[in-house]
Amino acid sequence: MRARRGRERAAAGVAARSAPAELAEQATRLTTAMDATVNAEATRHGLTRADFDVLAALRGAAPEHRLKPTELSAVCRLSSGGTSNVIRRMTESGYVVREADLHDGRSSWAQLTDEGLRVCERIQDTVDATHARRLAGLPPGVVDALTALLAQAVDALESSPEGS
Repeated sequence: MRARRGRERAAAGVAARSAPAELAEQATRLTTAMDATVNAEATRHGLTRADFDVLAALRGAAPEHRLKPTELSAVCRLSSGGTSNVIRRMTESGYVVREADLHDGRSSWAQLTDEGLRVCERIQDTVDATHARRLAGLPPGVVDALTALLAQAVDALESSPEGS
């Protein structure tokens, strides 16, 4: 596949890419294709992608399904202001409630409601089914192998010092 893409690029007059550049391009294409499904399903439920990411992060914070806003910011890669806006929207929608932290009066928790959990699970189930259907044409084991290989690449990149 890489050789074919290289020939296609050369035929189009585009310089050949290094293996790391090709890896980055393929990872970006994969992310874009998979994110499109998530974004469409979130939109179908009246949510932004950031809304869904916050609901999914809270869902993953079992067993209580709650996190502090600073934790949500880190997990969802949102600014503090962006996180506050999402929590406000999700509270207005009835998907999240804010609870005071009884041990730290300066802080609060964002808690997923039962309805928020149901909406999040509906979206995730549909996304998972769509991804499974779209990837079903791959030979058995390919998705697991690609997942493991990508995890290795990410680990290598994240563990090496910046700029080296």
